[in-house]
Amino acid sequence: MREHGTTGYPRNAWYALAASDEIAGEPFGTRALDTPVVLFRVPGPDGGVVALRDRDAHRPYPLSLGHVDGDTIVSGYSGFAYDRTGACVRVPSQEQVPYGARVPSYPVREEGGLVWVWLGEPSLAARRPPVATPWLTDLSWETFGGQWETAAHVRLLHDNFADITHVAVVDPVISPPVLAGVAPALEVELTETTVHFHRDWPAAPMPEWQAKVSGASPSASYPQREEGAFLAPGLWADRWDVLLPDAEGGPQTLRFTHAVTPVDDRRTRHLWRVSRNFAPGAAATDVLRPIFESYYLKVREILETMQQVIDRDGYGEDVNVAADLAALQVRKILRRLVADEG
Repeated sequence: MREHGTTGYPRNAWYALAASDEIAGEPFGTRALDTPVVLFRVPGPDGGVVALRDRDAHRPYPLSLGHVDGDTIVSGYSGFAYDRTGACVRVPSQEQVPYGARVPSYPVREEGGLVWVWLGEPSLAARRPPVATPWLTDLSWETFGGQWETAAHVRLLHDNFADITHVAVVDPVISPPVLAGVAPALEVELTETTVHFHRDWPAAPMPEWQAKVSGASPSASYPQREEGAFLAPGLWADRWDVLLPDAEGGPQTLRFTHAVTPVDDRRTRHLWRVSRNFAPGAAATDVLRPIFESYYLKVREILETMQQVIDRDGYGEDVNVAADLAALQVRKILRRLVADEG
């Protein structure tokens, strides 16, 4: 089957534009869905985040190069001040504000320590809240992560998250040893907009790095379980369980959260988090962080190479295997969402 490429992505969805702790007293300029956006936090008990189009209504100058004044943002060129709705409320050169002077504003929610922004049809945002990710802020989970841009279409990132059998090839060090064998059948569950899948792996040793930080036996074999979920166009949540018996401390779980935001047709912002329910403390995090960061950087390089091949030679023939079942379902959902938006 010929798999045709697409340059689209759904706009009617929540996308993570920043981590919550990145938005403080200064304007934060960014870009998503080929749209310039400025984020800023207003003072007060709620400390809510505001998202506006990052372009002064007076002249083509970024608002992110201005400053925050109370609950308004002030252009560094014209001095126009805009409130949280995007309405211009003050012009320094005259008493009257020009009729209709405003910039677009966008719905914002904070969830899981991330700032989610809806750049599509505003009226739909309230009916489709961001997916909850309580483990990212739950103190019973240890979480670390990072973010960067990948010079590749967001679809290539979705394809990668949907199939972990590549891990054993890309980075044998981080890979659970069981991934080197033949994969059991993937069980996939679908809704109109989500894909959930899981797979039970036979008993095998855990990775050496996991045994080291958790104090478990590096040679003992344990059943293992993989779960993954495409929860929204901007969010993946996966987990890997090593099923230790209660006498040895109970199951050890790693949860992987991937917030992906198309910057444009060739760039994707990737905010990633790794959470665990074992080996608490900074010492274990210091061991794990470089291992996962190295792996995700290798994946980024691979996806950027894929994008270069596509740009040069176009989309060709994809030979799919059983492990691609979830990825193919995600592609169908994304194509339908883009088509529905017309």
